[in-house]
Amino acid sequence: MKQDMINLKSLFFDLEIKWINAWKNQDVETASMILADEFTLTSSLSKGELMTKEEWLSNLPKYKCESFEFKRIDLLVYGDASIVKSLFHQRASVNGKNWDGNFLLTDVWINKEQGWQVVSRHSSWLND
Repeated sequence: MKQDMINLKSLFFDLEIKWINAWKNQDVETASMILADEFTLTSSLSKGELMTKEEWLSNLPKYKCESFEFKRIDLLVYGDASIVKSLFHQRASVNGKNWDGNFLLTDVWINKEQGWQVVSRHSSWLND
């Protein structure tokens, strides 16, 4: 059981890195495979509205990521649903404005026919 959890944690770490690299590299094709069609984002930049998969993909050109680092990743697994909670640091900009900082991320992944896809992310920008 412990080995299974180690393997799952490694899998989700790899999936999170793949997603962030797709964001960093403006790789719409890879991001499209990672995000489920019903994906929504609750963002620190939001005024309360949820961002859909289509909006997230169309906004990719507005972001420039110089570097990123996962400082901590915690995983909860419930069969075909998993929750990844992480402390994340990025050096980035959005629409030319500085967006460097630490973030708390909560991602909900579902194991679908296509494999694991993220259906929801909540991102909170920490004021450090």
